[in-house]
Amino acid sequence: MTRIQLVIVLALIAVISIISVPRAVKLSRLSKAEHYALTISNAFQQYKADTGKECTSIESLLDSQGVSGWLGPYINKKVIKNPWGGTFAVDQKNKKIGIPVGDKAPDQYEFGGSEEISFSYDSPELTQNISTGQQ
Repeated sequence: MTRIQLVIVLALIAVISIISVPRAVKLSRLSKAEHYALTISNAFQQYKADTGKECTSIESLLDSQGVSGWLGPYINKKVIKNPWGGTFAVDQKNKKIGIPVGDKAPDQYEFGGSEEISFSYDSPELTQNISTGQQ
């Protein structure tokens, strides 16, 4: 292989890397956000099963705050932060965990966004992306 051919091959590899790396990072963040939101939703259900009471905040999953029957912590602290550096939030009206509006995450992933990342904590069968009906 000549030097010119080697340079061309290396240039092609560089171009492919430049194109594929941002997509891989995006997919990794989405996957992590979905996993963390589901983990928090499951923890909300376990909290209720243990205490007989609705959990009202993500922080309640980390500290008993004197609640009878509490067997936590139910989550690891790192799960509270979403992959974009913001936090997850509780939408008590709709009984779901997701990314709040105004967070550091892209708008489409926030509550009410076109690709909302959220999980219900009110039913045994958790539902992803309530706004679009996807599972």
